[in-house]
Amino acid sequence: MADPTSPTPRFTLLGLVLVLVGIAATSAVVVPWWFGRAEVTLEAAARLLAEDVHDVQNRAALRGERLELRFAPDGSGYRATTAIGDDLESPMANGPFERHYPRDAVFRGVEIVRTRFEGGDRLAFGRAGECLWAGEIELAFEDERTTVRIEADTGIVRVGD
Repeated sequence: MADPTSPTPRFTLLGLVLVLVGIAATSAVVVPWWFGRAEVTLEAAARLLAEDVHDVQNRAALRGERLELRFAPDGSGYRATTAIGDDLESPMANGPFERHYPRDAVFRGVEIVRTRFEGGDRLAFGRAGECLWAGEIELAFEDERTTVRIEADTGIVRVGD
């Protein structure tokens, strides 16, 4: 039987603060190092672009209207719009559905170096969610590059060279 007068081990507020400070200090070093690696950052940006393409495609089918991804001429990002150019709402936050790489600390340094679509300068999805034309987007980070390809009709997205 335990002695009721002996102190029971427990966390103190000071101990908890010290653990949190240690985790924060480790994160401050490890996170920039990890995301500073070109292959990690570029792969993450390409996968996010692929997810955004799928999101816009699904929204086009759900809303029954043509939706588009429009790419910034300077390669800094893209935004999702209706066919007449009205911004779509972001799926994650209030505001427009857009990616602007220079504003996003994780993707700072990523740029869209080339877009090529059969039907023009943007990626478009029809009322049933079909991809209106095939295309590709080339992303770069430091000396690394990768291409995101989108098939016509199905909208299947392939990431990689």
